[in-house]
Amino acid sequence: MRIDDLNRAPLTQSAEKADTAGQKRAPEPNSAAARGTDQADVSQLAQALATRDPKRIEQLKLEVESGKYDVSAEAVAKAIIDSHLRD
Repeated sequence: MRIDDLNRAPLTQSAEKADTAGQKRAPEPNSAAARGTDQADVSQLAQALATRDPKRIEQLKLEVESGKYDVSAEAVAKAIIDSHLRD
């Protein structure tokens, strides 16, 4: 008596190609991955939004850690909508 696995799909040429496509390739010699470094580009908008006041950052950090920092959801929503309407 012979029992076939009905859930097993036969290996076809396209399945063989998919298996080889899934294998990892060696990184390009001059790529960031080959050098072991990461790279990120920051947009001009993100740079413009970055605060330059370390005292303010420290103050906010302390407020968040102590649980005293509270942001109104309505204020955040209004700021988001207003920023899109200005554009």
